[in-house]
Amino acid sequence: MRYSEYDSNSLQQFSLKERKFAKTRTNLTFAFLSELEIKSFDEIKIKDLCQMAEVSEPTFYNYFPEKGDLILHYIQIWSLQVSVFAKEKKLSESGFGILCALFRYTAKESKKNPRILLEIISFQAKTKKKLQEPKLTKAERVLLFPKIVGIEDLDANGVEGIIRNALTLAAQNGELPATTDWKSFSMAIASCFFGVPILAFQMNQNLEKLWIESLDYLWRGAGGKVKA
Repeated sequence: MRYSEYDSNSLQQFSLKERKFAKTRTNLTFAFLSELEIKSFDEIKIKDLCQMAEVSEPTFYNYFPEKGDLILHYIQIWSLQVSVFAKEKKLSESGFGILCALFRYTAKESKKNPRILLEIISFQAKTKKKLQEPKLTKAERVLLFPKIVGIEDLDANGVEGIIRNALTLAAQNGELPATTDWKSFSMAIASCFFGVPILAFQMNQNLEKLWIESLDYLWRGAGGKVKA
């Protein structure tokens, strides 16, 4: 999904204040993504984003205290897109399926412009403070996905949240041994998510293939079960 591709006519159930908040915050984030396709994070100017989204600079800071919060907001949007992808591809019934959805969807999106994924990884690597993604409002969810039934209830909690939910479901389903060190395995999955793209782009390899192969190796190595 890209700037101005959402349905702005889907918000009539919400108040004017809620509609304005959803549209403005989403417009600013998508303007940021558009700029990130051709510029580094540091090169992007807030004043340019405001011109694209047709808001004043003081208004920008009402929605995002600093520029980095745009990335955190996009992570929420992206993780909601992963949940929608998992639901549509019938991958949300198993922990392994959810992780496959995470890797497959992100790989397909990164094909459009790999700069965005690499810039996000770089930003998170350089950020020392604890990242707190701003939660999506119900109006933002409906604005982005007006035709998805139950969009208000789908998970949108970033990479950490997706991995946590996947492993929780895997434990409930018996997909991994009860003796699994869940914290260590979660860190291994996260390392795979953030590390493999750098290697894939450096070696000019297929990111989706490398991710799925790495996930399969980690999962089976931990004693996990994978349906044929």
